[in-house]
Amino acid sequence: MALPEVPLVGFAADLICPERCAACAALVHPSQLFCGGCWTMVHLLGTPECTTCGCPRSTIDRCGRCIVRASPIRVARAWAAYHHPTGPSPVAQAIARFKYGGARRLGRRLAAAMLPRVPDPDVSLVVPVPLHARRLRCRGFNQSAVLARHLGRSLGRPVALTLVVRTRDTPSQIALNPLTRATNVADAFTVRRPALVRDRTVLLVDDVWTSGATARAVAAALRAAGADAVDILTVARVL
Repeated sequence: MALPEVPLVGFAADLICPERCAACAALVHPSQLFCGGCWTMVHLLGTPECTTCGCPRSTIDRCGRCIVRASPIRVARAWAAYHHPTGPSPVAQAIARFKYGGARRLGRRLAAAMLPRVPDPDVSLVVPVPLHARRLRCRGFNQSAVLARHLGRSLGRPVALTLVVRTRDTPSQIALNPLTRATNVADAFTVRRPALVRDRTVLLVDDVWTSGATARAVAAALRAAGADAVDILTVARVL
């Protein structure tokens, strides 16, 4: 009787450097993002939600803001809520570890969690929200580019990691109100090769949707370059 094949490379890798919960660092199965306890604190997003911006609502239609306000974004979706109303958010902790804590390998599991929320799997191109060159040098990698690379591979779509460039090193958006956020990132992005996006649909990838100002600014640059439509997918959304 033939012995079953054993994925020795993967097995050895798990022994040497096993996967851990993205929030509390407990050991987990390689395909799991969180341990059982942390999963109970994750607020997944889904229907009913605004058919355009993805904000949670009681019915499946467009929210009032999307009805009265034109946007360069066709559809926006996020996998989970960024905060948890009753305690620490595993999603916020995971993003912090991924983005600032050097846990770059979390990108694979985060992207796998995001995959079912892709607005349109038949997009032509996957593009990350870019970092300014100075911030990229400080951080060492663009977390959105890591997510975009994994999502593009799963979707079987090309990924253009450097297509969109941040031309201004804008201040952090964290402490800004929605109006100031929009002003802060206005005209801060440019598309290097417009021919790559002309008449094509683009999936824009980022880690967190807060006010949507950054996503709209990048989408506006892509639409100005000739993109037919721009969807955005993020790990989390601030509610």
